[in-house]
Amino acid sequence: MVNKKALPQQMDSNLENILQAQLNQSLHFTGCMGVNVAINDEKHGTFLGSSGFSDLDAKEPLGVNRSFYIYSITKTFVSVCLLRLAQDKLLNLDDPLTKWLPQMPFEDTITLRRLLNHTSGVPSYTNLEDYLPAVCENPSVPWTHEKVAELTCTGKLDFEPPEGWSYSNTGYMLLYEVIEAVSGKKFAQALEDNVFSVLNLQNTYVAHHVDTKSVLTPGYCRYLNSERIMENVIPRYHPDWCATGLIASTSEEVVKFFDGLFSGKLLASTQLEQMLTLVPTGTREPWYKKPCYGLGIMADPESRYGEKYGHGGDGPGYNLWAMHLPNFHGRKLTLAVFCNTSVIGHPYGMVNDLLRVLEAV
Repeated sequence: MVNKKALPQQMDSNLENILQAQLNQSLHFTGCMGVNVAINDEKHGTFLGSSGFSDLDAKEPLGVNRSFYIYSITKTFVSVCLLRLAQDKLLNLDDPLTKWLPQMPFEDTITLRRLLNHTSGVPSYTNLEDYLPAVCENPSVPWTHEKVAELTCTGKLDFEPPEGWSYSNTGYMLLYEVIEAVSGKKFAQALEDNVFSVLNLQNTYVAHHVDTKSVLTPGYCRYLNSERIMENVIPRYHPDWCATGLIASTSEEVVKFFDGLFSGKLLASTQLEQMLTLVPTGTREPWYKKPCYGLGIMADPESRYGEKYGHGGDGPGYNLWAMHLPNFHGRKLTLAVFCNTSVIGHPYGMVNDLLRVLEAV
């Protein structure tokens, strides 16, 4: 179990029971073995919940506040790190990528800002036909950054920036390398100094090794074996297959991160304003009225609950969603849902169910 540190103001036990009952019900329709939830409601306090199981035989209940890879939620942390470096005047978001990585064959139109908001046109390595088969064949032996660059950083773009929008994991791999070039530190240390230690996130770290010591909760999927059998893939999956960098954390600490971000503990107001400058994605999303993207953050400025900010993450074994609502019926609310199974789509339905409970109180 993770050594957890209580968030301030415990929620009323009656409301906790209602949320737990809803969580138990919603899990039946989510398609995952188990789930962790953390909520910080400005009006009602905090809730840490869990439902379901951590084993395939459904005998071991999933504990509260366990550790997961947070997959692409890592992008929001990366963005904050870069914005803090900009805040310290170590870089400018409109710097061309080649100022920091001169070996890359890109024009000056590829800027850090455009990499952050996915308007650079740099192809994503996760869209390569060979990527998933390579992960399945050797889940413990990831591609190097050099290999990814060789395949995707040829100078050929999906579109001329900033004339389109396309989610690019390669772009965030390049930002990983920019962070190291600018800070003079390893990526993990730069994140520790600029984010984790600032908020005292004691159970959050950049993962660079296969989890052979069961620090992470078991995570289940079918696609890392040829028989397509459901299995716990965490003891075999190497986090560096996410060339973007991959953070491990808990639902509680991810809520603490988003709360810290929106309360000014990480960024000055001018930097946060830049982060929340949105571009439409042009995509169709069933749970979004107007899908947009800022700098490392997903958004819907016209959601049912007003402005909605957050990020999802999914990969072998886990599917996750975290978000912040600045004005949820006149109060701030932050929520994270971590599923221990690879499922299609983020657990928006479960999120919606929990919000409806909180909407009524």
